[in-house]
Amino acid sequence: MTTPSTRQKLRQRLYLKEYLKELAALTGRPVQCGDLLSLEQTADLQAARQKCGVEAAVSTDILFSDRGSERFGAFLRRLHDANPSAIYVWTPRTIDCGALLVPSLSAIQWGFDFAVNEEGILAFVTSDLADRLLLDFSELPTDEQRMKIEIQGPNWGSVAY
Repeated sequence: MTTPSTRQKLRQRLYLKEYLKELAALTGRPVQCGDLLSLEQTADLQAARQKCGVEAAVSTDILFSDRGSERFGAFLRRLHDANPSAIYVWTPRTIDCGALLVPSLSAIQWGFDFAVNEEGILAFVTSDLADRLLLDFSELPTDEQRMKIEIQGPNWGSVAY
């Protein structure tokens, strides 16, 4: 484990309040500092995930509003069936504030607002580090809100949308 630098601790203090609100919106429950992995554990987790190697990703593009559809729900159930491990929730602030582990994809409130984070990026990594679901959402010049779904891993990579 590495010890967080003064700069990392400052970034944590700067982003933590917003990050906890973001996680609360994603999980539908209050999230406290004590629910998060330490910065050291989070950095170790990120390093371990990177050592797993890069598998080919499968992606599809949908309307952002489709994440409330039966088809999207069925897709999430198939992902869970393929790898029912707990998942780490990753946002652009996770490395600065600490990762959150939730029991499964079903612990996520998929009706989250488009503005849940300004970067429009969410990732969900299984606790065994084998599989990843990346959501990249953006607004087109026509004001249409889209979401790219990208899956990777030996279990989730073969699950069709």
